[in-house]
Parts: sequence; structure tokens; C-alpha cells
Amino acid sequence: MSCPGPVFQVDGSLNLQAVLDGPLQRSRLARQLSCQKGWRALLDLDAGAVTAWLDQQLHLLGAATTVETLAAIPHHPSVLWGLWLPMMHLMGRVQRTTPRPQIGLAGVPGTGKTTLGQAMAVLGQAHGLSPIVASIDDYYLPLPTRAVAMAANPFAVDRGPPGSHDLRWLNHSLDDFTATGQCWIPRFDKGLAGGRGDRSGRVQHRGDVFLLEGWMVGARPFQMGPDDPHPGASPAERAWCARCSAVLTEYTTTWGRLHGLVLVVPQQWRHSLRWRLQAEARQRRSGRGALSGAQLERLLRCFWASVPPHRALEPAQTPAHGAPPVMMMATLDGRRRVVDVGPPGTINWPGPAQLSPSPSSSSSPMG
Repeated sequence: MSCPGPVFQVDGSLNLQAVLDGPLQRSRLARQLSCQKGWRALLDLDAGAVTAWLDQQLHLLGAATTVETLAAIPHHPSVLWGLWLPMMHLMGRVQRTTPRPQIGLAGVPGTGKTTLGQAMAVLGQAHGLSPIVASIDDYYLPLPTRAVAMAANPFAVDRGPPGSHDLRWLNHSLDDFTATGQCWIPRFDKGLAGGRGDRSGRVQHRGDVFLLEGWMVGARPFQMGPDDPHPGASPAERAWCARCSAVLTEYTTTWGRLHGLVLVVPQQWRHSLRWRLQAEARQRRSGRGALSGAQLERLLRCFWASVPPHRALEPAQTPAHGAPPVMMMATLDGRRRVVDVGPPGTINWPGPAQLSPSPSSSSSPMG
């Protein structure tokens, strides 16, 4: 079998059940994974060791309940083999040397915290880990406080940007987890207040690894360029972007608690809009409050204009002192398939988001 160049390729038919059932499917998957140099680097494997690694994973994941539970979580096989299992490997590797490690996952809006949390719980049990998966969205300030904090932004958006999070509670959660392996995490319901969302209680969690997920996890203060946050930005947008960079300094001590980062980015930033539209449609069908298309466009436009990913999230050539190291990067296509995965420096970062001239524009808000 010839290797497909730098593209991470796993056939859509190679789900866990198929690979468990068929020696031919198992061999085909092993050959495809052997071609992936970046993926092998993450798992410390040479090409000849991939088959043994795969046999080990199938032994760990072969229980009928594990197979059935994973099958019920919507995902392309490339996500299981190319993202979830490498993440589990990295968490286990850090946990062996650092008690109760805390890992950050920067995932674009629409990546799917619920799906990730379900997968990590299932895979963690199979691998002898108990990960706590929390989203930075869980730590949004209560609506009245958040509305005041976000009142100055030109997008009429009151959640998402720097300054909308309860960093005091987040830091307490991380510190309590480090000390005891358990912590209280607030619950945030995006369906409340007509889709604006609000806090709805708290839940106590116990585990041995803490995974903090969110679009701006790890984002650092940045120096604005002449075309930031996007070419043709209004003075109000530029002022808001500069304000967000300044507010990000308040997050650096939180990120400093993390032992490492995983970055998951789309091939094109506009994929995030499609994913969030799909998520809001599901929420609307469930009878809960959801954002309209125009509201969602403003929300994502505000995200990108507040924290330009090419300034605040792209791995720095020289990481700042105290910043968590980027351990892994993965790229998803528009169908949420993993198309590239590897250590930082081996993955191409998408170009700057291209925003439409105004929030009311009907064109796509990001390129």
C-alpha cells in the first residue's frame, strides 16, 4: 500500500467493530496508521511497532460494552484512531510522571465537548484512567454579571470572549483537583434565557486527569498587527480586540496550571460555523432555547475578532515562560474527520479568518 503523503487517512469502514471482527480490516488499518509519521511520533512508535500497538488497543477496547458505547457516539473512525487514542496516550504518559495532571484542549466552537467527554470516559475506563472533562464554557459568569462585563463589545454578544469567565472558580477547581483529585464544576445551560445561557447549579467530579476544553484555552496576550482583528475592521472592533488582548493577561496564571495543551483546528475556520449551526439546530429540535443564524454569526464573529487565532493560539516559536507546552495538534476537515495529526511544528496552521464587512452581512463570516 502506498502512503497518501502528509494526509492522515483512515478509511471510513475501519470502525472499532469492523477491525475487531476482520483480520483483513485490522491489517489495512495497521498499514494506514504505519504511514502516518506525525501520528507515530505522538505515540513513540516506529512503523514496525504499529501492529503490536493496534493489537494492544483492540485487547483493551474489545469488551462488548465498550464497543457498543463507542459505536453510539457519532464519530468518523479517523477520530478514534487519530485523535481520541493519541490524547489518551498523552494523558496516560503525563499521569505516570505527574500526579493528577491538568491538560488543556483548544477546540474550535462546534468541535463537541459532549462527544469528547463521552469518548474520554469510555476510553479512560478501558485504559485505567478517570478523566474529568470540563469546558471553559462551564465557567461563564452568571448572566447579569456577564452582560455587564461584555457590554462594551460591538457585536451584542455576552458570552465567549476574554472577561466572560469566572476565573476565580476555575482556578479553585484546578487547585482542588491537584490537592484532592476532586472538585466542584459549575453547570452552564446554553438553552436558558432564550439561548443566551446561564448558570444552573454545580456538580462535584472525581478523577485522576483534568481535561479543560474550550476555544480560547491557552490563548495568550498578543501584539496587534495593522490588519487585526481582520482587514477593514472598524475602530470599535480594533478597540475591542486590543481590550481582549489586555484581559488575556488575567488568564495566564490559569493556563500556567496546565501541564500541556492539545490543539484541534479546522482546515478552514468557516467549518466551525457549520458545526455550530448543526448544534443549534439539534438544540432547537429538543425544544430548548437556541441562537438564530444571525445571532450565531455574531457570536462566532465576536470570538474570532476577540481572540484572533493566528495571534493568540498558533504555537509560538519560543513559548512564553510558564506557558503550558503544546503536546499535540490535529486538523479536522468539514466533516470532522482527522486529516492531519502530529507534534507541534509538523501541522499547518489555517490562514487568518476572513470576516465579512459587517455582522449583518449574509456572506460567510470566516474563511
